[in-house]
Amino acid sequence: MRQQEISEETVVRLNRGDVKAFDAIYHAYYLYLCAVVTYYVHDRRVVAELVNDVFVGLWHNKERMTCPVLPYLKRAAQNAAVSYLRSSHFNEKLLTDHVEEIYDYLEKCIIASDNPLHALEHSEMDARIRAEVEKLPPRCRDVLCACLYDGKSYAEVAEELRLNVSTVRGQMRIALGKLREALGAPCMITVLMLLQEYRS
Repeated sequence: MRQQEISEETVVRLNRGDVKAFDAIYHAYYLYLCAVVTYYVHDRRVVAELVNDVFVGLWHNKERMTCPVLPYLKRAAQNAAVSYLRSSHFNEKLLTDHVEEIYDYLEKCIIASDNPLHALEHSEMDARIRAEVEKLPPRCRDVLCACLYDGKSYAEVAEELRLNVSTVRGQMRIALGKLREALGAPCMITVLMLLQEYRS
């Protein structure tokens, strides 16, 4: 994705509080930053909020901005996405033994990448995840599919499968553990993003 270049003169105007310069930067990079955040957060409403927060931060720090401004914006967008994933809102939905390990992978590997949009180009990842899900033990598979693909809560799954909620949680931990071993961290991040999206 080729990005429009913002001139040093525009950044100097931003430093002085020029709203038109800010608007130029906003329109040049908004869609790109949305794509960056979407790599981590599969919720369009949240993506828009996080990217807008990045631009609020840009305005608040306008006096300190230097050219080129895109590296600052990209890193701010990535940090905002990881902060969201670490937030209590997200953690209330997904409490597994693997969450911290995957967060660490996000920070150490993905954020260090020069191409944060790379995974968006690989639609075969979903097919790979589905193939591994089919290999799970029946109860694990039923629980995971109900949460992942049907968007059901633990309580709903427990009622449907005539299990208690703690058993459902346990089966989810087992299922995610097996997927983590089979798929590795990049695919597991996608699984967690899908769970977030379907259970929002």
